[in-house]
Amino acid sequence: MISRKLLLPAVVFGLWAPAEAAAQGSPSNRDRFALFTACRPIPVEVFVTNTGGPAGITTPSVESMATSRLQAAGILAPAGAPGGSSTLQLSVFVSAQRLSASAIVTVYVIRLRLLKLLYDHQSDPRTGEAGRLPADSPGAAPDWLNWAPTWETPQQGIGFYLGREGDPVTNLVARMLDEFVREYARVNADSC
Repeated sequence: MISRKLLLPAVVFGLWAPAEAAAQGSPSNRDRFALFTACRPIPVEVFVTNTGGPAGITTPSVESMATSRLQAAGILAPAGAPGGSSTLQLSVFVSAQRLSASAIVTVYVIRLRLLKLLYDHQSDPRTGEAGRLPADSPGAAPDWLNWAPTWETPQQGIGFYLGREGDPVTNLVARMLDEFVREYARVNADSC
């Protein structure tokens, strides 16, 4: 027989656990703000600076990797400048110094971020004494839109490699893109 002292906590936990489990899988409001695009195309901008690093780390190769990974996940990802309400920006800096025939020291800084076009209510000079204009009103401050990062994963480090096969920086960029794809798909699943 179950004690009355144990029955109440068991009932509360039984009601709480399914709600908690459902909350972990569903996107939070912060997730929606950061990553929701309603499946509109996300232009990809790539900036690469490579001084002595692996020859495969170039703007065209990184741009190709980014767009192909996104498109393989069903995300329309044209290369080029921002065009819509969001853009994915990938910056890669690599500098490497060969110490011997098989030893290389590599310094890298990688930043992958989603920029969204946000309306800045406080900077809109038309709101003054007349009060704030509703965001959906015609002509609602098209000049007061600003690009802001809403999702970002920076990586930086120093690597010492002894004749290792493969390029660890390219592998890291690929893992960062995969993380973005997973999170984007999770937040935009209902719209795509």
